[in-house]
Amino acid sequence: MSIKADKNVVIPKVDIEPIQLENPMKAYKKAYLILIPVGTIALTAMGGAAGALFGAVIGWTASYLFMQGVSGIKLLKLNFKDYSLARPLTDDQLFTQLSSINQHPDFKVEKGAWGVYFTFKNTTTHRIRIDKEEQVYSIISKLTRKNLVKKRHNPGVTEYKHAYTAVPYIKQMIDAAITTEARAEGL
Repeated sequence: MSIKADKNVVIPKVDIEPIQLENPMKAYKKAYLILIPVGTIALTAMGGAAGALFGAVIGWTASYLFMQGVSGIKLLKLNFKDYSLARPLTDDQLFTQLSSINQHPDFKVEKGAWGVYFTFKNTTTHRIRIDKEEQVYSIISKLTRKNLVKKRHNPGVTEYKHAYTAVPYIKQMIDAAITTEARAEGL
């Protein structure tokens, strides 16, 4: 699709594809296929039909808690991973540089009281924490407040899935901002 600016000039319209979420927890979904039948079979022997129903509920609950636990551990590892800074940078410099470069429309950059924040698809907020002494930064992800209520089912898996997808893009934007800052200063 194109937009006509003048009779002779045709400006192509660039459509940016939305970022597709990857599901890194796909392999762990087999827990549902294993624990629900195991609970059903185990409690059928003890209590008949009512025991089978109760066993299915217990199996589903165990699978759900297992998925939340695994995604929580993986999210903690992702949140506390440190990335090195090529040069010293403050929150204000990072925000200025990130505001000046072209970003994907699924991301929104904000300057908050505690640093620079990225909002990804209005679902997760990713805070950039810069450690000036060690010249590293980390990306700390969490669900936004409204999505804690809206996405009650599997919130840990949802949060980890969004963080797993967004962190490489955020890291790439921060590296581009650092490079732009270095070029501006002539380093």
